[in-house]
Amino acid sequence: MSSSSITINNIKQSTIISTQVFGISLFIIGVIGHTLSIYVFTRRIFRSNPCVCYFLASTVSGCVVVYINIPLKLLQVGYNIDVFTYSVAMCQSLTYILNSVRVLPSWFIALASIDRFLCSSSSVTLRGWSSMRIAYRAIPCTVLFIGIAFIHVPFYNTILLPQRSCSIASTAYRSFFGIWNLVFWSWIPTICMLVFGLLTIRHIRQGSRRIVPQNTGNLRQRDQKKINRQLFQMLMIQSFVFGATTTILSIGNLYVSITSNLIVKNDVDKANDTLLATIVNWIATIGPCTNFYLFVLSSQSFRGEVIKLFLRLRPTPTANTITASYIPQTRY
Repeated sequence: MSSSSITINNIKQSTIISTQVFGISLFIIGVIGHTLSIYVFTRRIFRSNPCVCYFLASTVSGCVVVYINIPLKLLQVGYNIDVFTYSVAMCQSLTYILNSVRVLPSWFIALASIDRFLCSSSSVTLRGWSSMRIAYRAIPCTVLFIGIAFIHVPFYNTILLPQRSCSIASTAYRSFFGIWNLVFWSWIPTICMLVFGLLTIRHIRQGSRRIVPQNTGNLRQRDQKKINRQLFQMLMIQSFVFGATTTILSIGNLYVSITSNLIVKNDVDKANDTLLATIVNWIATIGPCTNFYLFVLSSQSFRGEVIKLFLRLRPTPTANTITASYIPQTRY
C-alpha cells in the first residue's frame, strides 16, 4: 500500500471518528437541552412575552436539527448508512429539508433581536409592533420565506456515480451555494442581531436617563423589566454563538468550493476537504444544540424555572415514612 493510500485512509478514519464524537455528543446535549428549554419557555412567567415566542420557535427548529439532521448525518458519515442514496427523490428532498431547517434557528434569534429593539423604544408605535400577534405572524412567514429561498437546492443535488453519494453535481453551483449560505445563514441574521442589538442598547441607555426613580413603582412592572433585561442578555450570547459558528461553516465551505475550481486536487486533497467540511458542519450545529445551556448561564429567571422543575422531580417523603421515622423504640 502506497503512502498516499495510507494517508487517505487515515484522513477518512479521522472523518468517521470526528462524526461519531460530534454527532453522539451533540445529539445527547441537544435532546436534554431542548426538552428543558421547551418546558421553561411554556411557563407562566415567560408565556406572554413575544421575545420568548421567538426563542421557543428557535428551540423547536433546533429540535428538528437534533432529531433529524444529526442522526441522518451520523448514519451517513459515521456508520456508512446513507439514506440519501436510496433514490434521487430522497436525495433531493432530504437535502432541501436539512439545508432549509438548519437556517431557521439563527433567523428566529434575529427576529428576537428586532423584537427587543421594538420593545425598548420610546415610541408607542414601535412598541406596539412587539406583541404576540406580530410574533404569531412573523414565525410562519419566516418559515415560508426560508423555504422559498432554498427552493433551488434540490434541482442541483443528485446521486453521483461511481462513489454513489448525494451531492452537488455542478462545481459552479457549489461555489454559488457557498456564497448563498454565507449570506443567508451567516451575514443577514448576524448583521440583524448586531445592528438591532446595538440599537437596543442605545434605547436602554436613553430610557435610563429619562426615568426618575420612584419608590412607589409597580412590582409587576419591575419584574417585567428585569425579565426583559435578562432576555436581552440571552439574546446577545445567542447572537454571538450563532454568528461565529455559522460564519466558520460558510467560510470553510466557500474555501473548499473556490479552491476546487482554481486548482486540480488529488485524492489526498479531496479527503482533506471532506474532513474540513465535516468539522465545520458540526461546528455550525453547536448553536442549535446548546441554546438551553447558554440560557442557563445568562438568565437568572431561566435558571430559577429550571431549579423549580428539579425540585418538583425530587422525591418527597411520604406520610408513612415520616411517621415511621418518629416511632420510639421499645426496650424489653
